[in-house]
Amino acid sequence: MTRVLILVMLLICSCSADEFEYCTDRQCYFVYDSSIHNVCILNNALNPLSSGVFCQVKQEPKNGIRHLILQLQDGKTTEEVAITTATETQRSCILGAGNGLVIGYSSLHQQLYAFDLQCPNCLKTHYPYVKYALQWSNNGNWLKCSTCQRSYDLNNGGIVASGESGLKLLRYRSDYTGQTLFVRN
Repeated sequence: MTRVLILVMLLICSCSADEFEYCTDRQCYFVYDSSIHNVCILNNALNPLSSGVFCQVKQEPKNGIRHLILQLQDGKTTEEVAITTATETQRSCILGAGNGLVIGYSSLHQQLYAFDLQCPNCLKTHYPYVKYALQWSNNGNWLKCSTCQRSYDLNNGGIVASGESGLKLLRYRSDYTGQTLFVRN
């Protein structure tokens, strides 16, 4: 009887391990069709053969049209993509805690990551409604917070790579079918 009880407890605990990997307390919903925007720089980050390439995604309205503002990890290469197709304009788009994501395949784990562009430690310990946007550092392999001075390693699951220890980057579920990217809670 004791063995059965232990086995049941282990199964319950093991089933929920992935839940702690993903952020659920901040809203995120982003769908991107690479076949519509086939020359977009986000496609570089979505190529599993280009692991280690990350792209920052933000959005802003201009003249009533939603635009994606994209930036590669070099901090210089940017692109603006107008969201104009009927399918795209019908979709809601929520880019995490502060209207920004960083998306790409890890060179270490060969896994697609979608991280929030906000510092998780400052969001938790300071004012949760103030934006603590992260900036590219270490040749675009890290994101750095100018408030707490922590740097996060994009290729290693968003762990703190430099500075005081703390939470790793907020991560959202992400799937890429080869044509459509889904990022969500």
